[in-house]
Amino acid sequence: MIRRICIFAALCTVAAVAYGQQASIVKDVLIRGNVRVSKEAILAAMRTKAGKPLVQDDLGRDKKSLEDLGFFSAVDVEATPSDLNAYQVTVDLQEWPVIKEFKITGNTVVTREEILKALTMKVGDVFNLNARHSSVDAIAAAYDKKHYALAGIDDFAPLTDSPGTINIVIVELKVGTVSTQGNVRTKDWVMRRLIKTRAGDVYNEDKWAKDVTRIHNTNWFDSVQAKREDISPEPGKVNRNLIAEVKEAKTGQFNVGVQMDPDTSLAGLIRLSENNLYGTGKSVALNLTQAISGGGPSVDLSYTNPFYDAKDTVFQTSIYSHLVYRFGTSFFGTSSPINSSTQYYERHSGLSLGWQRPITDQVSLGFSGRVENVTTANTGATPLNSFVQQDGDMGMLSFSATRDRRDTIIDTSRGDFSRVIFEPGYSDITRVGGATANNDILGSNFFTRTTMEYRKYWSPGQKPRDLDVEAARRVIAVRAKYGFINGKVPYFDQFFAGGPDSLRGYDPDRFWGKDSILLSAEYRHPIQKSFDLIFFVDYGGAWGGYGTVNDYTQSRTFQMHLGYGPGLSFKTPFGQICVDLGFNENGKTQPDFRIGNSF
Repeated sequence: MIRRICIFAALCTVAAVAYGQQASIVKDVLIRGNVRVSKEAILAAMRTKAGKPLVQDDLGRDKKSLEDLGFFSAVDVEATPSDLNAYQVTVDLQEWPVIKEFKITGNTVVTREEILKALTMKVGDVFNLNARHSSVDAIAAAYDKKHYALAGIDDFAPLTDSPGTINIVIVELKVGTVSTQGNVRTKDWVMRRLIKTRAGDVYNEDKWAKDVTRIHNTNWFDSVQAKREDISPEPGKVNRNLIAEVKEAKTGQFNVGVQMDPDTSLAGLIRLSENNLYGTGKSVALNLTQAISGGGPSVDLSYTNPFYDAKDTVFQTSIYSHLVYRFGTSFFGTSSPINSSTQYYERHSGLSLGWQRPITDQVSLGFSGRVENVTTANTGATPLNSFVQQDGDMGMLSFSATRDRRDTIIDTSRGDFSRVIFEPGYSDITRVGGATANNDILGSNFFTRTTMEYRKYWSPGQKPRDLDVEAARRVIAVRAKYGFINGKVPYFDQFFAGGPDSLRGYDPDRFWGKDSILLSAEYRHPIQKSFDLIFFVDYGGAWGGYGTVNDYTQSRTFQMHLGYGPGLSFKTPFGQICVDLGFNENGKTQPDFRIGNSF
């Protein structure tokens, strides 16, 4: 009995609800205030429909849905009784105005045209809040594209007294103060020359990172840390204070010791150098070496001023008299060893001067010149087929254009580097002899030498270094280098290939000629912060020069050679030291030692 009563009560409840719903019918939906937005679009956004039951909760949802369209500055949805059991739903709307123009203020580094292009609303459109949000993001992206920072947008709305004018007030992130900490010896004016970011500039992340990298590249500091601090000096402004915190390194050296040189075997050396003279950034160096192979000492006195003028022109000069040992026994041995008592050598004595001026942050132009006298010695104790003698004077000018987009010149991990060098030269050879005793080179001759080089670096799967210039990175590096010579050129000014800086796995200067190509690829894997494992492949050669000397046969036509192998790189207080074990195409090995990366 009780069960039947419950069922009956439930049926009555359902009937009452159905009757109530039937009584609360939406007779009509009246839309008022819309001008540009169609009635169909408004009704499509609403749950409430004519002829359907009225649900009070849907009215609130409809108001929110219409506000979310972004076209209206005010929305009101109200249901009022119409006839018996019927309601009229009235939707009162206030549209945002039609855009007649944009008033943009506060922008200095991104142009008005670039901002207008980024906006997702245009003149003639109805102002829309959703489009405003996407436009703000697009403006920020336009700043990011140029590596500038946007502090915010203070206003992005129609003007009260001119509703068709959309007022956009941009707040750019400005540089507050720029300072350095830790430079005790290095002059403050030198640090200011290295740092190009100035107080009052719009903050540029890329420019500040280049400043930090420029400080790091000097090698005057053991560490460089970049710090930033944001402040709001007054309403509507945001400043970023920048600090470069450095730890100065020992830049003066006096070394007495033994040098390992793949060209000259072992040599005693005395080196006196200062890379930051009196904290001014200038460098001087005196090198004196005496090889066990004989021939007398080699002397080199050099001077560099990186701030030659107000445009940061670099000036370099060197006075030298040094020996070049050809086809000699290296510290590690060669495939064709020659006894040091019968080894010939060339003495190069001369003077060089050079200037390099930056044109942009990435491009620089260079001009240099050198004159020297070349004299071949110890030829009387050397078989005629084992040396090349072309003694005389020569002079050469050099014009270069360089584009450098590397993240850092020391241990590069990203970017590229390209350079073109054109060198017109003059030689006056007065004496010839040996394996290539050709009288055609005697007297005055003019020649030109052109070299083109491109390098590319990747750090796959890793974030850019940016301000962390000392971070270890896995690196893939490739290099392509091509050179050719027109005219009669002395043997000693041809292109040479072979050895640690070019074609590894072969003796130094193993190939020579008037044409040269070198292709190299390396994978550098950090084992520790100061220790890298390297795998390399070199493919190149030189041809079109003088013929066979000793056992070093040469090709008159295009010919390339393959070298490959592993290597180790160590970062030390004296610079980067690398040891490679190269395998050549004949299956022979050649260990190589050098200071610094191959490229």
